[in-house]
Formats: sequence, C-alpha cells, structure tokens
Amino acid sequence: MSARAGRFLIRVMPLVIAFLLGLTPALGLADTIKIGGTGAALGTMRVLGEAFHRIHPDANVVIVPGLGSSGGRKALFGGAVDIAVTSRAGNSVEKLEGAVAMLYGRSPFVFAASKKNLVSALTTQELVEIWNGKRTTWSDGTRLRLILRPATDSDTDVLRGISPAMEEAVKAALARPGMKIALTDDDAANDIETIPGALGTSLLSLIIGERRSLKPLLLDGIEPSVKNIAGGSYRYFKSLYVLTRAKPSGLAQQFVAFLSSARGHEILGQLGHWAVEGKAGQ
Repeated sequence: MSARAGRFLIRVMPLVIAFLLGLTPALGLADTIKIGGTGAALGTMRVLGEAFHRIHPDANVVIVPGLGSSGGRKALFGGAVDIAVTSRAGNSVEKLEGAVAMLYGRSPFVFAASKKNLVSALTTQELVEIWNGKRTTWSDGTRLRLILRPATDSDTDVLRGISPAMEEAVKAALARPGMKIALTDDDAANDIETIPGALGTSLLSLIIGERRSLKPLLLDGIEPSVKNIAGGSYRYFKSLYVLTRAKPSGLAQQFVAFLSSARGHEILGQLGHWAVEGKAGQ
C-alpha cells in the first residue's frame, strides 16, 4: 500500500467508525467523544485522544475528518460532533451561537517546502516577490510552484497581515490565472509534499502531529519554533481553540480539562504548540 493510500484510509476510517457509532448505541460500546474541525488540529487531537483513552479506558475519541473550521462548528451545533476545533473562535460572520470556546495553544505559522528541497530559509522580501509572481524559481534554479489558500482562509489572513506589500502580493497571486489553490490544510500539506518545487503555508503542529515530510523554512533568519513565538522573535502563529456546546457532556468536559492539565500541556508542547492556560468565553 502506498503512503498516500494509507493516509487516505487513516482519514476515512474514523468517519466510518463515527457513522457506525452513531447508528449503534445499543451495542454496549464505550462512551465516545467525536471531534472535528480544522485539519491543522486533527493530528494533535488524535494523539491527545489516545493519551486520554489510556487514562479513561472506557472513553473513545473519534476523529471526524474533512470538516474544516466552519464545518466543525456546524457539526457541533447540529449535534454531529461533541467538540469542534478551530483557529477562529468566532467573528462577525462565524458567531459562536452560545457555544463555549477555549484557547488551548498557539502554533507557529510556517512557510513549508518538501524535505527534499535544499532551500532552508526565505526573507519577507522574497515572499513578496514570490506571491507577486516576480520570483518563480528557487535559489538553485529549479521551478518554484506556489500553493495558495482561498481568499477567506485563515492562512490568507495571516499572510495579509505580514505587511502592506504582502497584502498586495496576496491579492495579485489570487487574481493570477492558473494558480494552484488548496482548499484545506490537508490538501495544502499533500500538495507541498508531492508537487516538485512546491512552497506553501502550514502550521508546525500539523507537520509534527501528522509526521508530514515537510520542512518549515526560517523566515528572515528566525526559526518558526514554539520557543520563538513564546519569546516574540517569531511573530506569526495561529491560536487554536476547542468549542463545546453550552452544556457539553461530562466526557467532553473531561477531555477539555485534560487539554489544560500538565500531561495535556506536555503533549501539546511535543506537538509544536505553545500551550496556554485555558481561557473560556462565549
């Protein structure tokens, strides 16, 4: 079986399991928490779920893939998942609608290339030139293939915030015909891994949590590490939240509490997060 086929099965099987669990409550199965949302967090949630299960053997954590932040939120409100994960706690368009958000960590926002790529660093000026279409090759002369995210994606929001010049470059890239646009975090990671010469954006937590064959690039000589976002020298990161309904199940409450525990913070740190004290709000 190929690595890509194996990854497909890893994504699909939890959804099948979740579907079956939803249909078979009378089979005496252990209590189940279903988690879905942004693909950038699912690898982390899978590892945390395994650790939670070791502490609570009667509890199963099922990861529901393919939802994205907005889909996870809708699934939460519709009762299809117990916990949604998102990099957007809520804004004027995506209201919490009574759900409770808890910030559980921050992870470096990275510019990533395949581990096979010999380049290890870029500058912000080079990023502007790449997104503007003025730079189309790597330093060794090989073709550079830029992987974009949709205009409404949170990755694109981070890019726009780098500088006014970068905001204009992002606008130009999205308007340029023939550009490759990855709709989800997983799609972007797949494209960067498999398309020769690809460059795109990702999160350190996704790369580590899913053991991706990707290399986070230094930016202006600074490593995109947890230590450096905590210290302020690397300025680009995403805040990650878990959402629960206003009255979550006891098991969902236990899992959210586990994220804020010493063991939860230890795991988050290992998976590329600056673990923070849980902060809830509506």
